[in-house]
Amino acid sequence: MATSTETPRAPSSRGGRFLGFLAVGATGLVVNQLAFWVLTDVFKLYYLWGFLLATQFSTLWNFVLLERYVFVGRSEGRWGRLGWYALMNNIWNIASAPVMYALTTSFQVPHLWANWLVITGMTLVRFAISNRLIWGDRSKGMDAAGVMPGKRQATWSYDVHGIVRITSETPLPELERFEVPALVDTPDIDVTVSNRGFGGFRRRVSVTEDDGEITYVEQLGRFGFATKIDVETLSRIQVSKLLRRSPHVAYTNVVEPVVRWVMVRKGYILAHAACLQIDGHGVLITARTDTGKTTTCLKSIKEQGSGFVSDDMVIIDPEGHALSFPKPLTISSHTLHAVKGAPMPAFTRAALQIQGRIHSKFGRSVGMAIGNAHLPVATMSALVQMAVPPPKFHVDRLIPEAELVRELDLDRLVVIERGDALLRELDEETAFEILSENTEDAYGFPPYPRIETALINGQADAERAIRRKLIGKVEAVQLRTPDRNWFERLPQLAAGLAVPYGSEVVRVDETGGDVMLDLTGVGVDDDRPDGDPVEPESTAPEGEVIVLEERATPEPPTTRFAQLTPEEAEEVEHALSGALTLLQKVADILDEQSDREAPAVSGLLASVRSLRDARITQGKG
Repeated sequence: MATSTETPRAPSSRGGRFLGFLAVGATGLVVNQLAFWVLTDVFKLYYLWGFLLATQFSTLWNFVLLERYVFVGRSEGRWGRLGWYALMNNIWNIASAPVMYALTTSFQVPHLWANWLVITGMTLVRFAISNRLIWGDRSKGMDAAGVMPGKRQATWSYDVHGIVRITSETPLPELERFEVPALVDTPDIDVTVSNRGFGGFRRRVSVTEDDGEITYVEQLGRFGFATKIDVETLSRIQVSKLLRRSPHVAYTNVVEPVVRWVMVRKGYILAHAACLQIDGHGVLITARTDTGKTTTCLKSIKEQGSGFVSDDMVIIDPEGHALSFPKPLTISSHTLHAVKGAPMPAFTRAALQIQGRIHSKFGRSVGMAIGNAHLPVATMSALVQMAVPPPKFHVDRLIPEAELVRELDLDRLVVIERGDALLRELDEETAFEILSENTEDAYGFPPYPRIETALINGQADAERAIRRKLIGKVEAVQLRTPDRNWFERLPQLAAGLAVPYGSEVVRVDETGGDVMLDLTGVGVDDDRPDGDPVEPESTAPEGEVIVLEERATPEPPTTRFAQLTPEEAEEVEHALSGALTLLQKVADILDEQSDREAPAVSGLLASVRSLRDARITQGKG
């Protein structure tokens, strides 16, 4: 019987390779445990040395099986692949300890769940790095970075509305809509890729400033995250070679902060806000990071036909004229509910479940905790994004019919928040401070906090002056809802504070009270037949009540309570008080734990509290 010497066929699909990767990993655990037992129990080696050596045995075992049965492992480059695979395993083994520490101490995750999260996360990241970078698919003639060998693009050019021109030796995906074949004029920012001058390994992050340049280098030196910026002119940026393979980190962590301050020098600001054109009006929407700007934009575009200007950053001049900055939207599985029916392959939707969690608010919080522990967080972020790119999509891929608006004049500033229903007009100083704080909130990840002063270089007052002049030209309101459906209120707010006849809109700084958004009907003014409005009941919330939509006037709660017998009314009051206490406990437990349930509980709290207060007041009357 003839025997075949043909190399076993590797799985052709990504799913097949992943299952093979898991199977090999399972055998590697057995080998690791066996090697650890022999080294520590038989040869009496110190357990930490045994742990490190056992990892090398299991790494070699896994590599041989992966080469033969899972990935296409040709003989050329095999030793290089082994070196990268061993380096990846050892880095992730070292990194798992601080991640475990951050999960269990900073986020109070039970240690068993934390261990499961770390193992699962490391498995996914290891597979992604192996499949994408170490054994990258060459079947189509591309290298691991997805570029044809010998045809690597030398430079990319971007022209941002003629204000800032950029040339870069690494692609900047967020600026894709501004890409041009070449620049006619001298670029304002030139991004080069080189490890020159960054040095080798070190014990801690180093930040040095010399001859008008600031250099930021993490612990891995030239092998990790490192950058050098000319802070006198902001015209030259050097990034380490690692960032060529992680262009999202190169842009977000290095290039965008520089673009921000170049804009200021040219008389513009880069505001952290979304921007829509709603019924001909320019509406700027600002919020803290991860509040829901993206979902609000998508729902408004999809359901109300709003024009899309920007989702995350907007270019604005002092006269209130906004220019688009259409970076790809960062999408999660939750955000996709806002665009049901979006043309998205099934595999892409499935991948979003992983990508969305790794690049979620929680994932970034873990990263910040790691950074606070003086570990190379930007390097780790670059490695993670190399393996699992962030889920970014242009708006017209999610909503093909979306109208892209290049520029418009701003009429309104809407600050969106989660919580009990509230609408109030903001005075200029409050609006200015909120927009300032929300902009700074977008620049908290390394290296910006360490190099901020050098980048600003005395331009902070100029940026604040532009922002203050903008605020003086727009109507600013704070909109808080318990259900995330801010988009439902935007058309009314875009045209100005539309209220029923007889309602008076007052500024908070003039009255000291809040202007309330009534979502429940409690406290709504009833119009008399002759057109004279009824005086608000004493049970209405403090401040002016504004109704933003046409609706039948509900029967006031006090009227409904008056129809009850004294025993029934007392029973209702007791039930409402008990429900309020229970809901408050639920809200306390869910607070900052669940983006989905907590706002819903907050809305119930507002409704029950209003009914309870109405009953108590009616009872006293």
